[in-house]
Parts: sequence; structure tokens; C-alpha cells
Amino acid sequence: MSLTAPSPPLRELTPRQIQWIGGGYLSMFSSLAGQTLFIALFGAAIRGEFGLSDGQYGLIYTAATLCSAICLIWAGTLPDRVPAAVLAGGIAAGLAVMCLAMSFAPSVLVLAIALFGLRFFGQGMSTHNAATALSRWFNRFRGRALAFSQLGLNTGEAILPVLVAFGIAAIGWRNVWLVAAGVVVLVLGPAIVFLFSNPPDGKRAKAAGFTNPDAASTAHTGDQWTRRRVLADPVFWPVLAGLLAMPAISTAIFFHQTNLVADKGWGLLTFAAFFPVMSVTSVMSSMTSGWLIDRFGAYRLLPVLLLPAALSHLLIWQFSAFWVIPVFFFLNGFTNGASGTIMNAMWAELYGTRHLGSVRAVATSAMVLASAVGPGIVGVFIDQGVSVAAQGPYFAAYCIAASIVFFSLQGILATRKQALYAPQL
Repeated sequence: MSLTAPSPPLRELTPRQIQWIGGGYLSMFSSLAGQTLFIALFGAAIRGEFGLSDGQYGLIYTAATLCSAICLIWAGTLPDRVPAAVLAGGIAAGLAVMCLAMSFAPSVLVLAIALFGLRFFGQGMSTHNAATALSRWFNRFRGRALAFSQLGLNTGEAILPVLVAFGIAAIGWRNVWLVAAGVVVLVLGPAIVFLFSNPPDGKRAKAAGFTNPDAASTAHTGDQWTRRRVLADPVFWPVLAGLLAMPAISTAIFFHQTNLVADKGWGLLTFAAFFPVMSVTSVMSSMTSGWLIDRFGAYRLLPVLLLPAALSHLLIWQFSAFWVIPVFFFLNGFTNGASGTIMNAMWAELYGTRHLGSVRAVATSAMVLASAVGPGIVGVFIDQGVSVAAQGPYFAAYCIAASIVFFSLQGILATRKQALYAPQL
């Protein structure tokens, strides 16, 4: 097998495949309710109402996210057994309930439970179900299918910060969560269930004699790569550790963005106004990486993935000028956009699709865990007088070290992919 492969034109996508991509897009968009970028917009209001410091709120968020990560180890296997549409309906219902819990939370305990649920159903299961389904249903178009679905997250990042900021000012933070619950249960949930209906591996499609129209993906790959074997694979852990850089670091920075803004003397609204820069860059990066994945493989992109983010961390450490804001968002958008697409494609590329839900469950759980640990640790250092910006060189060092590891593993990863897919050619 060649380590490069033809990248078929998008016109070969069928209407059913486009429908499945639409389900992935809306799943990623709905996950915003449980993403740090969204929840962090309510940080000042929540801390003020419940009398919490940055460190206290960060630790509550860490504990809630940690519990979410633990639950994902079990729940993440569900996509291997439950149809994507059925699972999507349950996820949407759970997400809506947790939005309601945030809206009516009377105490810190209920707040913590709501945060757990938002992280579990939003950041965790919503993205996991979609990425597992698309990685399994697509082969030649896998990178671009995942990239298109990732646009749902980018869309939310572009429009929701401003809408939420105005919403909090106009109707209060609790009512914004009430609106979010209504949108999820009345609009997004039903739409995702419909778009994920009748998949190629479903009973109805098989009874009608339909097969996956993406050539060479009618059979599951990587039969031998069970979760137990993946956990014993020495290649898995360094790859995973490097891919966790962005969930841990980016989540921490945006969760504590008020500290960064205050330390640099920037206005919060001015800072938030540049989120679209990150969104536009993420879209460009995600789409480009999707094409490159289909052409060369996800593993080839790993060594350069984290370098733009490393540079952005050094910039916020050294400079406070206004121009740093758009450059910071541009560089982070470049890494964030490619990161989601590469990470989702990587596990199918290295370990096949037979047990993809179980394998991704470990990776997704670790990602959620990293996003839990990041805000907690950074919040503790903030309470000790070390600002987010002052922690920049340590963030950069992690990204650079991971890039070096990725580069050193290129030969092994190439051999692994070749061995996995060669029998199908």
C-alpha cells in the first residue's frame, strides 16, 4: 500500500452521505452547550451569584469534568452497540435536562451536577457519537467528512459568544440556559435523529440490500484491535499524551479568559469580538487538514499540529499590545481546527473501525479528563498569583515536546497504517 492515496472529488458523495455529515455537523454544534468556550461565558455571573473564587470555581469544574471523563469510559462503548440516531436522541434529551438544571440551580451542589451533565452529554457523548459514526461510515472521505462535521463546532464558536453576551445582559444568565434547553430539545435533537437515520450498518439498510457507498469501507477494519489490546500498545500512549495538549491548555486559557484579559489590560468585549478570527481560521484549518488526511494520512500532520499554538502561548506571555489578540486567536484557530479532525481520524487510521467506539471512548475520556485538569491546575496557580499569561512558556514547552515525540514516531505510525489497511487492497 502506498502511504499516499487518491483523494476522490466531493461530487462523488451521495445524498445519504451528505445527510450523515449533516448529522455530524449538528451534533458538533449542539455540543457547544457542554464546551468550555460556552460555559466560560457565564463564569463571572456564576462566581458572583454563588460567591466562588477563580480557584474554587475551577476546582468544581474540574471535579464535574473528571466525573464525566470516568463515565465516558463506559458510555463511550455505546456507539459500538446502539444506532447513532437512537443514541443521539438520548444524548439530546440529557443535554436539555442539564441546561434546565443550570437555569434553576439553587445551590453549588446542583451547579456541580449540572456542570457534570453538560460536560458528559455535550463535550463528551455528543461529539463522540458523531465522530465514531462518521469515522466508521466513511473511508476515502473520512478526513473531509470529519472536517465538515467539525464546522458545527466552528459555527458555534463564531456566533454564540456574542449572542450569549447580549443574552446575559438582556434576559439574565439563567434564562439563557432556559433558551438553550428549548433549542436542544425542540430543534437540534430531532434534526440530528433524522439525519443519522438509516445508516449503512443499520438493519433497515441491510434488509434493503444497501451498502456503504464509500468504496472499500463496506467491512470493518482492525478486528484484532480491541480496547484491551490498544491499552497495551506502547504507541497509543505517547500519541494520546500529545493530542491532549489542546484540550488541556486551550480549555484552561478560555475558562480563565477573564484573568488573561484583566492581566493584559484588554476589554472583555474587545477580546470576545475576535472569536470569529479563531472560528474562520479553524474552518480553513479543518477543511485543509481533512483533505490532507484523505491524501496522506492523519499521522503525517502530527509533527506540525501544535506548533502554531505553542507560538500563541509565547506571544501572550511576552506581549500585551492590542495586536496580540487577533494573532493569538488566529494561531489557536489553526491548531484547534486541525486538532479535532486529526484526532477523530487518527484512531480509525491506527486501530480500525470494528471496535472504534470502545477505542475512542478511552481517547475521549482522556480528552475530557485533560480539559478538567487544565482549568483546575491553572486556577490554583492564579490563586497563588501566577497569571494565565505567566504560565504561557510552560504551555508552549508541552506543545513543542509533543511535536518532537510525534516526529520521532512517524516511521512506526506509517508501518502501523500500512499493516492495518494493506489486506483490504
